[in-house]
Amino acid sequence: MEIVLVFTAAALIGALVRYLVPGRDRHGMIALPALQVGLATLLFTIAMWAGLDPRSIWTWLIALVLSTAAHVWVALWLPGHRDREDEKLFETLTAPDAPVPAEPGTR
Repeated sequence: MEIVLVFTAAALIGALVRYLVPGRDRHGMIALPALQVGLATLLFTIAMWAGLDPRSIWTWLIALVLSTAAHVWVALWLPGHRDREDEKLFETLTAPDAPVPAEPGTR
């Protein structure tokens, strides 16, 4: 039963973090909250397998704090990474020696 509560809490925290961290226009609407939910439920399950009680505060802190930290880190890292990769791709595609695709319908 507690895993449903962790799932819900992680989804709410993920939605909140999405709107608090800058650069949300470059990492999609669902990607990072889904990362938070998946990681929180995985960490909660691992903590229970490790012997922690599901009602213990430590199980909850491990699941929610670590997943939130990962969410914030990825949310801050991803826009810059995407900008750098987009710039590299643009330079590759607009280089003078870039291959020109054939016209559609011709071989």
